[in-house]
Amino acid sequence: MILDTSALIRILRDRDFFEELSARISESIRITSITAYELQRGALYLMLKKGRDYEWNQIAALLSEIEILPFTQRDSEISARIWAKLRENGLEINDADIMISAIAIRENEKLLTLDRDFEIIGRFLELEVEILGG
Repeated sequence: MILDTSALIRILRDRDFFEELSARISESIRITSITAYELQRGALYLMLKKGRDYEWNQIAALLSEIEILPFTQRDSEISARIWAKLRENGLEINDADIMISAIAIRENEKLLTLDRDFEIIGRFLELEVEILGG
């Protein structure tokens, strides 16, 4: 299973949510390099803007422990297909979500998220999405 950024942030902020999810899921959890980027940019912003390094240290520790799936050339092709299909249907979704979806499709993995945009992508390509209770 792959966690997207919204789900991972919720897990980091809410211990009860983490415990609930852990009790339900038996398979290994992975993230994408896109999620790693989104987490790092947010934590670095807080460190630079507010002088807080707690989030940066928390993210660094997490990233050292979890498997991170890279964005590949194949993923860029899948992303382009997703983007074109969405545009053809008058829809726009941010590139990060499209790229995360592409990796999940390539890996043939379920994507756990709080973000309903992934359900829209799942209507056009074979992406298994589970919206977690928010």
